Amino acid sequence: MAEIELPVVITAIANSESESFVAGTLYSQGWSVIYRAINVESLILYIQANAEVAKNSLLIYSPDLSGITPEKLQEYGRKLRQVIGFTQHHNDDSDFPGILSMPQDATELISIVRGVLRAPMIRESRLPTSAHRRAQVIALAGVSTSSGCSTVAINVAMEASLLGRDVLLLDGDVRRPSIAPLLALRNMQEGEPWQIIATHLSAGEITQERTQSLSTQMERAMQEFDLIIIDLGSIEKVADSLTDRRWTAAITHWSCDTADELILIGRADAIGIHRLKDLVSAFSALAMRAKVSVLLNMKSASRKEGELESAFLAAIAVLRPERIFTLPRDLRAVTKAQADHATLVEIDDRSVLRKAIAKFAVELKG
Repeated sequence: MAEIELPVVITAIANSESESFVAGTLYSQGWSVIYRAINVESLILYIQANAEVAKNSLLIYSPDLSGITPEKLQEYGRKLRQVIGFTQHHNDDSDFPGILSMPQDATELISIVRGVLRAPMIRESRLPTSAHRRAQVIALAGVSTSSGCSTVAINVAMEASLLGRDVLLLDGDVRRPSIAPLLALRNMQEGEPWQIIATHLSAGEITQERTQSLSTQMERAMQEFDLIIIDLGSIEKVADSLTDRRWTAAITHWSCDTADELILIGRADAIGIHRLKDLVSAFSALAMRAKVSVLLNMKSASRKEGELESAFLAAIAVLRPERIFTLPRDLRAVTKAQADHATLVEIDDRSVLRKAIAKFAVELKG
């Protein structure tokens, strides 16, 4: 698929404080604010004089703009790529279609803009509510393709289910789904968005078709399960998809905006540390709701690798992670589990890695 051009921004907000908040926040996240309208006449003149630019522009307006009406907004909104309206007085401005309350902080603003820019592929622009949801949502993301993210996700989900929690394991690595082949599951892309695979444990896979109603499905899941584990796979290119409207970016954006915790998983080797530094650089500029933690996978007891692990932890310190976890290396147990299409507890419940992941599953609840 071709890359989608990053949109430029036009603001049409009379309140200077609100306009500065919107323009400044978007600028810090990579958008260019190319025009700031002071009234509806100046907005219309700009759109008419810059028709080609307007086609790729995101208009963020407020009903406080002098002269603006729902009719004028509808007429000239067709000449723009997208339109978002924010108001401080929602009831008074209800005539404006799709009007939203002014975001309270930068994270909320960015989350809304990301959602709207995914339309029409993702049509639901409102943030999913989390105030009364049942589920704790944990997203696992690999620093690189060799981080062991899927193995961790599968086994953490199993261990949590053994604790009596109703768990949903979701494969969100849409380019390289791994859960179905690792566990020899069939028909994961057909029928219901998830299926029961063990006591207290269900599994599902994110597909292009399912992203059409992703928010609705996830709202349902957050009511049905105690814990949702999402395997995002490698997210090395997360910065490139900041405003990506492709369906492949949908679950990553949803996780950043809605998950309770995003756990970055990496290995303390030369490639892992290099990829981590690039990822940290991108993440340090992103606004997101999910708390960021880190998991150092395949930890070794050797002195040489201990130095690499120190470098790994130093690189992640920039993000000030909420929690830091470690899992030991146990290639023998992992290899056997993969060969048997099983989880670690099923092939060797006394293995050092299985015990560590069982402890990790307990700690996640804290």
